[in-house]
Amino acid sequence: MARLEQMLEMVKKDRDVRQNLIQIRQNISDESLRRNFMYLLGGDFTLLTDLLENEDPKVRKNAALILGMTEDEDVLPALFEAWEKEETLFIREDYLKAASMLDYREYLPKLKERILELEKMQEESQSVQSAQKNETDNEETDVRSLWDNNKHLLLELSRLRSMVSRYERRRNHKYVKMSPAPDVILQTNRLHADVTAAQVHTGTVNTMRGAVHVKGGDIEELLKIRTWTEMLFPIPGTRPVAGDEKTIAQKLRDLKIGNYLKYLHEESDQPFRYRIELKSQSIPREKRGEFISRIASRLDALQKGTLQNTDSGYEVELRLIERKDKSFIPLLKLFTIPDRRYAYRKETTAQSTSASLAALAVELARPYLKDGAQLLDPFCGTGTLLMERCIAAGADPVYGVDRFGEAVAKAKINSEISQSYPHAPFHFINRDFFDFTHEYSFDEVITELPKEEAAGENGKEFTERFLEKVSTLLSGGAVLTVLTDNALAMEDALKKERDFTMEDSFLLNERAGTTEFILKYK
Repeated sequence: MARLEQMLEMVKKDRDVRQNLIQIRQNISDESLRRNFMYLLGGDFTLLTDLLENEDPKVRKNAALILGMTEDEDVLPALFEAWEKEETLFIREDYLKAASMLDYREYLPKLKERILELEKMQEESQSVQSAQKNETDNEETDVRSLWDNNKHLLLELSRLRSMVSRYERRRNHKYVKMSPAPDVILQTNRLHADVTAAQVHTGTVNTMRGAVHVKGGDIEELLKIRTWTEMLFPIPGTRPVAGDEKTIAQKLRDLKIGNYLKYLHEESDQPFRYRIELKSQSIPREKRGEFISRIASRLDALQKGTLQNTDSGYEVELRLIERKDKSFIPLLKLFTIPDRRYAYRKETTAQSTSASLAALAVELARPYLKDGAQLLDPFCGTGTLLMERCIAAGADPVYGVDRFGEAVAKAKINSEISQSYPHAPFHFINRDFFDFTHEYSFDEVITELPKEEAAGENGKEFTERFLEKVSTLLSGGAVLTVLTDNALAMEDALKKERDFTMEDSFLLNERAGTTEFILKYK
């Protein structure tokens, strides 16, 4: 707090104002420091509102953004007044960005009026550029001139549309091309794409490393397959896009993304709300936001209302995946297709197994699963592995044990949601597995060994203790499906614990070394 007080005092004394405002912005992104800052202001925003008239545009920009972070609607009149008077184009959007952090709905008429004004300017600009293009027959000159003259206005227009849409009634688009479906790419585990491919029975299937390409498939069938992570749609005629932001936006427009989205969905006069996701190694993380914003604002203008970039409530993700030559492959992810495969997974922790990995582990173990098994997970966490196992085959009873009380509480919540699947009730017990006892034995175990114990210096010792303990709870011929990040520890432990045989093993994650072992208790 002392540091904030010092920076605020420097601003009051008109010393290094811009630098101190930037530091204040960075500091109050932390909620506790923001509360301290508000305490220092004491409800008086005059210092900051006065700075909206400072001769330095970057001082005005940072003062506006700080006012937005105060979460106090009393600052809105000053923000909108400054926005309307602002003549420096590159910071007009920042006033709106600040206002968008607050409840600005009473200013919607003013925002809509500005949208109409900018759209008219845009049409006039395009008419001029079109005339120039006809004279020069140079499309590149057309694109660059339109962008260079209007990029800040385009950013402002994009922000305005997003702000207005937040308070307007939105009607979501309905996806309709179920079967035969257009081309889709199912992203999968890099090592086991074949597991997903084997479950696709409609259309033409091609397997790649980490993906399955399906042509003419059935979306409803694909939504029943639990082992893929994402469904992505290639855009017809897709080719890599490269260049700066304006060139990329132009090339994306040329792909007619808006028309393709209309083809996939029920007819509607609503724009498709979208966001851009960038997968890039060459663009620094701190510069990606600006890069994306410039593409989106330009694309919005070129699409003339069929697409609308937004921070929330989006229906489409336009994903740009960078290639080695620094060009981008554009793909679409549609949130208009409900994916309820993991609907039970409401509560998680940082240690929770990913649902698709759990589903993959179960699918790989399927030949060894016993319908109606007495089932135990000794380190159940939030219950993901147990629930995926029960979806694949029946089990009764089902027990989950974990010493982490928060995870057990969350597992109980998840299990209540998962009751829509046909299986016996879950029994979750908050206890250290090594203290767990039960009056009768289990004939199937599925679990992921805790990373900190299994992968630590005493990983082999922990794994041996686990096998020794679990053997006291098993019936003859019991099957164990065990995931661990320390395969060597498991292999060494099996040499000592000769009551177990290894039926199969699968590497699931190369980087982490996660391996699935299928064991049988003699």
